[in-house]
Amino acid sequence: MSFNSTNIYSMNIQKLEYLVEVAKTGSFSIASQNLFVSQSAISQSIISIEKKLGIKLFERSRGGNNAIPTIDGKQIIPIANEIVLKYQELIHKAQLINNNMTGNLKISTVPGFIEQLLSPISTIKEEYPNITIDIFQKPGQEIIEDVLEGRSDIGIVPFIKHLLENNEHLIYHKLFEGKMKLLVSKKSSLAKKSFVTPQQIVKETLLSYNGEYMRWFKHNFYKKFGVMKELFNSTNIDALWKATDDNLGVLFVPWFPDVNYNIGENLKLLDIKDYEEIQIQYVWIMSSKKHYSTMIEDYITILKEELNAK
Repeated sequence: MSFNSTNIYSMNIQKLEYLVEVAKTGSFSIASQNLFVSQSAISQSIISIEKKLGIKLFERSRGGNNAIPTIDGKQIIPIANEIVLKYQELIHKAQLINNNMTGNLKISTVPGFIEQLLSPISTIKEEYPNITIDIFQKPGQEIIEDVLEGRSDIGIVPFIKHLLENNEHLIYHKLFEGKMKLLVSKKSSLAKKSFVTPQQIVKETLLSYNGEYMRWFKHNFYKKFGVMKELFNSTNIDALWKATDDNLGVLFVPWFPDVNYNIGENLKLLDIKDYEEIQIQYVWIMSSKKHYSTMIEDYITILKEELNAK
């Protein structure tokens, strides 16, 4: 391939966005799904860029779906990413100047935290009335994947050390702390107590939320106090609370200050004593590879102020 300085000026931002997405996902098909563009359109755009630059950017797999950056591609792709980020910044600045900020704020959170998001959402909506806001409730691992793959702008998760601490593709900051409590039916003998110990808990049948943090918590709990009998695991919060209400088992529940849980008259939340690992740190996460608008930065600021005020 040879470099053509005349053709290079006809390269558009959209093609560079395709290039960056293919590099990020390592796949033409996943990039096409994320961008809602046909795979052939993305493939042709990459070929066009390669011809204009005179450089082969990707090695294709035999089926042509997977894309691995070449040595030359590894030098070019970060520059293309910077150009795309600067373009996004330019558009954002123009929208601010015209006082016409639009867009979509996508927030993913683990169960139990949505109430904390409502007041900041109302505030940011007043400042940016033309935006749309989507909230998703998911397990922590899915939230991390959504943020990395661009399906969510912000994720709110418990701090999971092995998933977050050494991940160069994520940035995270502390939001607040909570602690684990035990939810029991008032039909349970435990409901007569004001608190419960691990030695008492381990004798019970467990109902469990099927999330990464809860798996980590159970692993450490079982390792120290013994394995509990488990009835079922689920991401369906209503089903877990209903089963607890029916006294089919007990449920570990992350508890946050100033949150109204509306647990109902047949359930009781108990403090867990003599176990230091009930403390939970919650963080907000974002991709380190994405340019974030002032709108998103403002939302995080408002959210932190709201939490610190409580």
